[in-house]
Amino acid sequence: MKPKLIILAAAALVLSVTGCSKQKSCRCSVLNSSTIRIITIESGECEQLKEFRYHTMLDSLRVDSLLCTDFEFEIDK
Repeated sequence: MKPKLIILAAAALVLSVTGCSKQKSCRCSVLNSSTIRIITIESGECEQLKEFRYHTMLDSLRVDSLLCTDFEFEIDK
């Protein structure tokens, strides 16, 4: 009985650790624009994404303010 309990506890621990590293796709709308960005994150919540920094073709730094969600849309199914 005791060895089975230890094996089950170890299996539950392994599953909980590996389950936390799942990637998440966030859908983000750029404020004051009709642009939608899909950003993949390793950890954390989509609502924590507040800005997107990138370089344009002219190599100037741009910063977009974002509103993000991890809600799954019908087109994704």
